[in-house]
Amino acid sequence: MKFPAIIFSEIIKQKIPGLKLGLLSATKIRVKKKSVIVDAEFEKLDRFINEKFKSIPPSADEVVSAVRRMYRRIGWEPTRYRPSSEAMIRRFIKNIGLYRINNLVDLGNVASAHFHLPMGLYDLEKIKGEICIDVGGEEESYQGISKEIIHATGKLILRDEISIFGNPTADSQRTCISPETKNALALFFTPPEIDDAYLNETLSFLKKLYQSESSEVEVQLSIQRT
Repeated sequence: MKFPAIIFSEIIKQKIPGLKLGLLSATKIRVKKKSVIVDAEFEKLDRFINEKFKSIPPSADEVVSAVRRMYRRIGWEPTRYRPSSEAMIRRFIKNIGLYRINNLVDLGNVASAHFHLPMGLYDLEKIKGEICIDVGGEEESYQGISKEIIHATGKLILRDEISIFGNPTADSQRTCISPETKNALALFFTPPEIDDAYLNETLSFLKKLYQSESSEVEVQLSIQRT
């Protein structure tokens, strides 16, 4: 499947000029509950995170701090609503690890936590029309994966022609990965300070993970910017 068209709202262009999105499209995927590859990658990630942050807090990392500044540019407080990548880092530091969802989501989480960039993962066939990167309006909300209502006002969000379907902290129930998913879109929210080489490394890392899970998976990569 082709990437959906990406547009950036005027407020995003004004508030976060240079914002980049790293896109990975994966087709011919097989969603599984358990995977020995996921088990091994979680163990490696646990060691990596705990070694890296053994003597410094996550906030001291330049990528983590850049993501925080991205949130604050639109008035969204990252210490209250943690970027998904930082939230995962903190779970490993606290020795509580990550929830296991399925192989596709779990490997996406590995890449996001390893490179410290928040990522959304979506069923491509559930996204309708173009994707707009925007800031949530007054009283806007959407249904999160855990069934709770996510209030979107003042937050960096994604919307299609139907409704909002995610942000760098929480994805939506409507576009989530399910056992029936065959085509997926991973989207890394990347601050302006992070260069293309780092984002390409992140995308290539996730591509390798998905293709190690199944040689049949076809992957395309792209970077979009304001």
